[in-house]
Amino acid sequence: MFSSLLTEQPSITFDGLDLLIGLKGYDNDDRYSECVIRFVKAIGFEYSLIGFGIVPESYDSIIEISNSDWLKRTEQYNKEKYDYYKPKHYALFLDDYGLYQVLANDVVVSNGHKNEQ
Repeated sequence: MFSSLLTEQPSITFDGLDLLIGLKGYDNDDRYSECVIRFVKAIGFEYSLIGFGIVPESYDSIIEISNSDWLKRTEQYNKEKYDYYKPKHYALFLDDYGLYQVLANDVVVSNGHKNEQ
């Protein structure tokens, strides 16, 4: 699924400590699918409009940013909880929607193709 082919704005919900980003749209083969990106044990979230932040490698991809300033600051604030949650810094840029950044323990993507009638 490509962000330029999304049929609606991404949804953001929470399930306990998990942050979920829901995507609905088409792929290059014109197949409709719905995707949920689950950031497990999320301890931080940041959103930037287009033009206010981009990580080039994150276009339509979830990437991990190692040793980011955000991770370093978070560890300094509370080393004990940082060591417990073991966060990683993830980034995802979606065309027309902006940059999503999350500090979380892990990320899991679930998706399925659906026939749209």
